[in-house]
Order: sequence, then structure tokens, then C-alpha cells
Amino acid sequence: MNQGKNWLGFKLVEGRSIRKYSDESAVAQTAEAAGVDVWDRKLKTITALEKQLGKKRFSDLLGGLVVKPTGKPTLVPDSDKRPALVIQSATDEFTAIK
Repeated sequence: MNQGKNWLGFKLVEGRSIRKYSDESAVAQTAEAAGVDVWDRKLKTITALEKQLGKKRFSDLLGGLVVKPTGKPTLVPDSDKRPALVIQSATDEFTAIK
């Protein structure tokens, strides 16, 4: 998307991403060992378990098993409060082989 271009009045920022469990079976084992019912028909969502346990208990018990991937670059006005992304070109990442 960036390809070294700048757009007047706009910048690239990290887009929104959704949290997910890094290991569903570890979440199930950890929560069940603590006496927490984690199953509907499948493992409850992060939001549902967070509501059931409360944010602090959820974070203490399962926080290490939740990952939040980086969002895709999004073009927004310069007035957006998110920091601009610094994108390097592939040529900057590799050195010439001699």
C-alpha cells in the first residue's frame, strides 16, 4: 500500500486487529483447572470469558494465552491520534552480497 508514497493530509497507521487465543487447548485446561466453565459448544470467546471472569481475573489467569496480531496498514487523516507507521523497503533490509 505504501510503496514509498506519501499522500498529502494522510498517513498510514496500524489498523484494528482482533485478539485470539494462542493455544485453545491450554486455555481450556488452565481455565477448567481453576473451575471455570469454558465451553458453549466450542470454547467461549475472549470477550465472553472476560465478562464471566472479570478483566483482572481473566488477565491473571489467561492473559499469557491471548495474542493480538498487528493490524493491516490503514490510510487515515493526519489528525488521527494513532502514530504513523514507519515502513522500510525490502532494499533497506538486505545488504548486497559480494
